[in-house]
Amino acid sequence: MSSQVIVSRFFCARAVCLSLGFCLFWMMPLGHASEAVRVACLGDSITQGARVASDQLSYPAQLGKVLGNHFEVRNFGLGGATLMRSGSPSIWSQLDAVETFDPHVIVVALGTNDTVEGKRKNWSRIGRFETDCRDLLDSLLKFDSSPIVWLAGPTPMVLETPGLSAERLEDLRERQPRLEQLRALLKKTVHAVGSKRLRYMDLGPVLRRRPELLTQADGVHPNAEGYRAIALRVASRIRKELQDRWPTPNRDSWRGFRRFHFTIMGKKAWVVAPLQPAEGRPWVWRARFPGYHAEMDHQLLGHGFHLAFVDVAGLYGAPAAMEIGDALHAYLTQRHRMSAKPVLEAVSRGGLFAYHWALKHPGSVSAIYCDTPVCDPKSWPGGLGSGNGSPGDWRRLLDVYGWREGDVAPQEPYLFRKAHIIAEQRIPIMHIISDNDTVVPPQENTLMLKSRLEAHGHSMELLRVSQGTVSSNGHHFTHPEPDRVVQFILRHAQ
Repeated sequence: MSSQVIVSRFFCARAVCLSLGFCLFWMMPLGHASEAVRVACLGDSITQGARVASDQLSYPAQLGKVLGNHFEVRNFGLGGATLMRSGSPSIWSQLDAVETFDPHVIVVALGTNDTVEGKRKNWSRIGRFETDCRDLLDSLLKFDSSPIVWLAGPTPMVLETPGLSAERLEDLRERQPRLEQLRALLKKTVHAVGSKRLRYMDLGPVLRRRPELLTQADGVHPNAEGYRAIALRVASRIRKELQDRWPTPNRDSWRGFRRFHFTIMGKKAWVVAPLQPAEGRPWVWRARFPGYHAEMDHQLLGHGFHLAFVDVAGLYGAPAAMEIGDALHAYLTQRHRMSAKPVLEAVSRGGLFAYHWALKHPGSVSAIYCDTPVCDPKSWPGGLGSGNGSPGDWRRLLDVYGWREGDVAPQEPYLFRKAHIIAEQRIPIMHIISDNDTVVPPQENTLMLKSRLEAHGHSMELLRVSQGTVSSNGHHFTHPEPDRVVQFILRHAQ
């Protein structure tokens, strides 16, 4: 058994046909997969989190929770801030701190305080708004981190909010049309600047005519539920923007599809991207030997599946491998919005990784397809049954699990003891085996697992090859029905 050699090469050389601007946009530095995407939230008291009991209820704090561990969200909200330089306070005082944060994404939500007249007389100076807006965007876009900048249309003034005093209601009625004027101006400015790293996101619809999401007697500041609604809208836009942007320009081609290389917890990993992701962004997770019998994966890429792999060689499904697997799953589902329930594919010893991960996360697996998988480590690499075994792998396996050989022999394999978990979850399963396999004997592995699943009321689809190749001791063969495997996965992928 030998793993596929991964060859990487720097991809930007092929960008000759693209404009420089687009190339820089695509190459926005996001660091390694282990590095969090830094999101800066720049705005006034609505960004700061006014009128709620804790700053953990602000929209930036809730945004961080929604996005997950692969994002770092920092709040640069300033109560009373204007977009115009002439305001007091003005958001311009925050720019040095934002730049020091080195953000990958900046969300700017301003304009509400620019509508204020009274003693502050912001509205009297509104003629400077458009020029200052353009200057602000130019300053943010020039940061060394080359961030994506979202300029948000401000949240509305909700006159239907319960408890508004007559004075407060009069003030909001006067300022509301001003705010709508600025909303249109912000959108116009985004189009006028025309940067490929600049976006417009209107937050008006999130709270408009939703008084239950506003602080009572206020009409401007959201309550905790309102801040969460803003966080969900912003998170959706950020995720969609970044879902197909990989953290490194290190890529090559896999059977005509783009493959992106990165690291997870220090281990080499890669993802092959389809030309057009399928709805729900399904993916196949290959465990060990990803180049063997990959014809099914090639077809699935054409159906819009992603293909992912992380190299956990020498870990044999041990807890250390599970931690790496958890990190890959979190990275792909949080940052790249891939399905929370991948299809697990395993070849040979990869069966230990796939099934141990499925037992740890039974609700996070769409289906399992295995090719001559190891289900009992005592069979392979232990060689304690009818198979040939692999003494070197057996010693390494004992070491990574922290086992002693004398303690292992009497124990029933973990997968067989816990087969009821997979049966109860009704995870669809298909295996292919060769009857003359003396490396991973099917009667000690696949057929034993099939029997255990059936005892718990579950089933396994089984493909059988009578004769594997002599040179592989029956372990390798030409796949007889790749289309059947593809249809199995298409039926069950979520």
